[in-house]
Amino acid sequence: MSINEHLWEFPHPMTLKVMGRADAPLQQAVVEILREHLGDTFDPEKDIALTPSSKGTYVSVNARIVMEHRDQVSAIYAALNASPHVKVVF
Repeated sequence: MSINEHLWEFPHPMTLKVMGRADAPLQQAVVEILREHLGDTFDPEKDIALTPSSKGTYVSVNARIVMEHRDQVSAIYAALNASPHVKVVF
């Protein structure tokens, strides 16, 4: 992922939308990745919302997070995209 850092102001609050199959451990994978990169600033109890697709085949995990720097953005997107449970990240 290419980051145009001059377009971002850090810290940068944002909502990640991660989609995957509903029968996969998507939420657990997303939580593990975000905890690894965000530490205690990420609380899955209050920062995660799930939305199933209309047919229930897929689910989106919406995570409210705060990015602190460009390298963190790149690392989180790379880890999410490398997960076999993740189909797409917005």
